[in-house]
Amino acid sequence: MKIDKNLVIYFKDIIGEGDCPTYNNINFYDSNEKRLRFKINELDNKYYKNNKFYKCFDYETLEILKPIEWEELSKMSLNDMNKIIDKNEWDWLGEDFEDMEGYLNFIMIHNPTLAFSTKISPKDEYMDIFLHDFSDRFKTDAEKQAFISGLNESCN
Repeated sequence: MKIDKNLVIYFKDIIGEGDCPTYNNINFYDSNEKRLRFKINELDNKYYKNNKFYKCFDYETLEILKPIEWEELSKMSLNDMNKIIDKNEWDWLGEDFEDMEGYLNFIMIHNPTLAFSTKISPKDEYMDIFLHDFSDRFKTDAEKQAFISGLNESCN
């Protein structure tokens, strides 16, 4: 059985320039329940004590790996998830922008007609994210990949 990807994918509030929660990965995830649900699924229980939700579902196939835990996580509100994070003192560290791009890659895997390009501010303060929808634009994956490569090169 697979998860409903709409329970872990949301990006409308992070698109464009300006006032978006894209200045660090903690705010990026904890500003939206779907992104936070995704993040909790990937917080390794070796470093994040008491994370029974680690790998509830498979990142690539969306297969449910822990049905009971997934059922609980899928019904949690943003407030419920933040309480668990605060209680366990979870704080994910690392490269903020790489972490956020990992989430964008996840979205692109499961929404193959979408692509994102990013641009990091001159002082590394935030990352602008741009959405490209090419539902009817390309006939082959090679054309799509060439387009995405061009986007990435033009933003760097």
